[in-house]
Amino acid sequence: MAEEEIKEEGVEEGGGKKKKMIMIIGGVVALAIMVGAGLYFTGFFEDEVAPAVEGAPTTESTNKADVEASEEGGASTETFYHEMKPAFMVNFSKGNIRVLKVNLSLMVKNEKAIDAVKLHDPVIRNNILMLLSGEDLEVLKTADGKAKLQASIKGEINKVLEERKEPAKVDEVFFTEMVMQ
Repeated sequence: MAEEEIKEEGVEEGGGKKKKMIMIIGGVVALAIMVGAGLYFTGFFEDEVAPAVEGAPTTESTNKADVEASEEGGASTETFYHEMKPAFMVNFSKGNIRVLKVNLSLMVKNEKAIDAVKLHDPVIRNNILMLLSGEDLEVLKTADGKAKLQASIKGEINKVLEERKEPAKVDEVFFTEMVMQ
């Protein structure tokens, strides 16, 4: 009887070792799968691949075309946007409206224009704030008033860039938020 108990314990221990080994191997495989999935979803395995369609422009040829177009004075086919942060806020002492808050986004055809706007941001912000503080708020309540203000802001930004000898310009100004209280 004692021998039977020893044999049964030996079987259980051998089976326990196999279970531990299977669990370790399973853990390693699961870890490898998780690492592989993480790398896949972060784009580690993606390479820049040339377009499969014959005759389609590659990213290199598109960038060359943009550079050539900008060097020749032509317009680039790309469009870039730049949000001017923080929002512009102006206080008024007269009238029903006391505060004007405006968020602006700029549209340009050249990334150099965004760099120029960022470089000259203090001057541009100052000029826009001065422009806003001189506006008639009753006129700004109308769509025509807002359109004229957009044109004035665009002109003011381009004037600053021109004065600073920047070759770039802003193509459009968009109001992303306008609050009058």
